[in-house]
Order: sequence, then structure tokens, then C-alpha cells
Amino acid sequence: MERVPTAPRPQWQTKLDEIGFPFHTDADGTAYWDESAYWRFSLAEIETLEAAAEEVYRLCEDAVGHVVTRGLYEAVGLPPWAAPAIEASWAERGGRDMALYARFDFAWDGKGGAPKALELNAETPTSLYETAVAQWCWLQDVHPDADQFNSLEEALVERWQARMQVFPALASPTMASQAEAVHFACLMPHPEDEATIAYLQTLALRAGMTTKAMPIQAIRYDDASGCFLDEAGLPIRHLMKLYPWDWMIRETTGRELVTAAAQGRIRMIEPAWKMLMASKGLFALLWELNPGHPNLLPTALDRTGFPAGSMVVAKPLLGREGSNVSIATLDAAGFPVGQPIAQTEGPYVDEGWVYQAFTPLAEADGNHAVLGVWMAGDKACGLGIREDRALITGNTSRFVPHMIAPT
Repeated sequence: MERVPTAPRPQWQTKLDEIGFPFHTDADGTAYWDESAYWRFSLAEIETLEAAAEEVYRLCEDAVGHVVTRGLYEAVGLPPWAAPAIEASWAERGGRDMALYARFDFAWDGKGGAPKALELNAETPTSLYETAVAQWCWLQDVHPDADQFNSLEEALVERWQARMQVFPALASPTMASQAEAVHFACLMPHPEDEATIAYLQTLALRAGMTTKAMPIQAIRYDDASGCFLDEAGLPIRHLMKLYPWDWMIRETTGRELVTAAAQGRIRMIEPAWKMLMASKGLFALLWELNPGHPNLLPTALDRTGFPAGSMVVAKPLLGREGSNVSIATLDAAGFPVGQPIAQTEGPYVDEGWVYQAFTPLAEADGNHAVLGVWMAGDKACGLGIREDRALITGNTSRFVPHMIAPT
């Protein structure tokens, strides 16, 4: 595993525009997509990451079952009133409420030791299109003889096909069957989210589904029918939302959707049980249930459990994109010694915190790389890498492609 500096393709921005990836450059002109370097892996290293992701996902499923069985919702930052929706969907996780996708973040430099799972983006994972499409096109242009850990697109089509086996009416193409369409919704306008939801919709269409896109703000509830309706007044039976559950449960319409999901009046993608996987508090439970596991880091809801001198990362239970994260050394009472060595600002200050032992990311030339392993259901199927000069990976971190070296 090594970082290889290289020359970007001529007119790389145009090439990315042509494949439907317009958000390659941030609003301030800095590149989000960065092909001035790539990461090269051996096949054995990729297999190590693949095995680690599938192992930790299995542990996460066990931990979700532990929470559901014991009603430990507040420990992961969720209100107990969401329990009926979570428990109803968990009971049907093998069929009607199957998972679609998720993305782990791993720290690993390939130089010994096991990959360490930092967190699981279980519900609205970002960098989907750049992982599945943009870096594959880059590989075909630059290293057509090499391979890539990237069967994400094919795996997602298979997940949609599996869903159609449970709901055969979703495959009907007639207008009369629009009531059984999957609605794809996100905040609009939002170029990145709209591109991502459009890509997911494209894969569902490829699988043979009836689909419809809409702004999530346009969803309304009809008291007379007890249905949620789209802008055309058609009922929404299946909703693929690029919008977090933990935001929804704080909003009036969102709470109504939670109630409807609990009663089976609407099928949500991702299902309600993914709320638990999306909470960073689940990693404290993972460590409690599997102490010393080679793919986990010591993690707790109480920082006083770490020995004096420990370097610890504090994260919001329900934060995202690296916001409100700090890295500091703790004293014997669990308080930071001096100023944090790194910290970020953000809005996630009220939901509680989880504390995780610090482990360094892969580093080369001052760039710190987090390894994002994608899951389709419980199968690992792709790798996306984000880099930053800072220790904390955030919303402005760069996406860097990868390849598997030819043998």
C-alpha cells in the first residue's frame, strides 16, 4: 500500500463533467476530486480490508440486536419513542426492510496490524458516485491493465433486484402501477445530493424498478387517506431518502413518517433499524461486547475509562462529516490536557458524545488518508479514499482514486 504522485489527466474536469460528476471542485475553487496522486494496493491488502469490513459489519448487526433486545436506545442517542419503528423493521431485516448500503471508515497503513474501524456511515453515506463511477473511469483512462476494489455498482443493482423479489409490483412499468413506485427523495436544490439520488435511481431503473424522484420537502401527509403523497398526489409506499433518520425524528413530518414506518404503511430505505447502526454510540457497545477485537478501537461513552495519557478522539453520537470532532490527551480524571491537537466546529453539540482511542491514518507527504469500504447489504464491494492535510477527515477532504497493482 503506497501513495503514488502522478500527473492528472488533461482536461480532467471536462472528463468528470461528461460522466455526470459536476461537484469535482468546491465552491471556493479547490479540487474535491484529486488525481494528482493515487493509492496502490496489493490484492492481499484489499482482501484484508474486505474481510475486516465484513467482520465488523457482522459485529454491528449483533450489537443492533443487543440494543433492540434490551431497549438501550438512549445509550446510542435515540429517543425510546422511536423504538416501535426500529423494532418492527429489525424483525423484517431479512426481507421487507433489508439494508441497501453503508460505508465504513477504516484507519490502516498496510504495514502491519489490522485495519481499525473508526465508524460506520450506515444511512446516508457520501462519496458514492466518485467511488463507483469516477474512479473507475479514471482507472480505465490511466491504468486499463489494473484492477480496482470496486463492484459497488453491480452490487447495488443486485440489492434492488433482491428488493423486487420481495415486492414484485415494483417491477411493473405501467402508469397505473405508479402507486408502487420507489420515490427517491433528498433536499433540493442540492447538487451533490441530487446527483447521488439520481445515480441510485438509475441503478434501480437498471434493476427494473418503477421509480420517481422528488424533493423531500414536498412530501405531505393526507389525513383522509392516511397516506404520504408526492407533488402529484400519488401515494408514497416506498421511500428512498437521502436524509438522516436522526434529523427526521426531530421534525413533525419526520415523526409522522416514523409512526407510519412502525405501522408498515410506508417502507423506508434505509429502514428504521439503520438508525442504530448510524449512531457512533454503537461503537462503544461494540467494544463492550468484543473487547480487544483486532478490528476495533477502545471506545466508550465515558472518557474517564481511559488511562491517563491516552490520546482520545471525541465525536458527537449523531454527528457527520467530521464536525465537532476533537483529538486530545486525557489526564487521570479524563479531562483534556491543554488544548486539543486537532478539533473542528459544527452544529452537533447537544446529542452526547462517544470517545475512541486515537489511531493514526495512513500518511504520505503530509496527507492523511481514511479508507472507506462500501457495503451492499453485508458484503464489502468497494473502496473510496479521502485525504486531508489535517488529522480529522471532513466535508472538504479530497477524494483520491486507487488501483490494485497488476500481478
